[in-house]
Amino acid sequence: MDLESVQPSEKNNDNSNTFVDNNTNVSALEHNIKTKKESSYYYAHAYKFDKKEADNDAKVISGPGIITGGDPVLLAKSVKSVEAIKETKIFTKYIFYDDDKFVVVKIDLPDEIKDVVKDDCIEINFHERALNMKVNIPDNDPYLFVVKKLNQKIIPEESSVKLVKSKIVLNIRKKDEDEEWNKLSA
Repeated sequence: MDLESVQPSEKNNDNSNTFVDNNTNVSALEHNIKTKKESSYYYAHAYKFDKKEADNDAKVISGPGIITGGDPVLLAKSVKSVEAIKETKIFTKYIFYDDDKFVVVKIDLPDEIKDVVKDDCIEINFHERALNMKVNIPDNDPYLFVVKKLNQKIIPEESSVKLVKSKIVLNIRKKDEDEEWNKLSA
């Protein structure tokens, strides 16, 4: 078969790649395989798979790491316990006022912890421009009161904390007594 004898089909008006080869319809793929044999780009498509022949000679190999089809098989199971992230409890109800040498902060204790908070539960760190307070609650999560940047500088050594009834009172010693605090944080 030479290339000159292959012409587009006049019978086929659907623009498919069908050629006439000595009055027989042959697709471009089949034509390429016939003419170029093993050198054909489409050579892999030349083999006609016969299912009956394959069933007689077939050997199924299975084992770990070999995919043979069928339902999924569980290879391993691991249970990972994830600790829930707890929201930090913070004191939200407080008032403060400027009292000449000191700024006084009165923090209301929530009802659920009023009876369990003792003086030894309170940990506080005063810094020149910040304060961090942690109240450890027996058999519960701690409560925090943090001011990252105080309005003015303080004297940490002369500042104090005390527990009065259902309130925590912070006496924060101002560095500049003449400077009035109209807000707690900068």
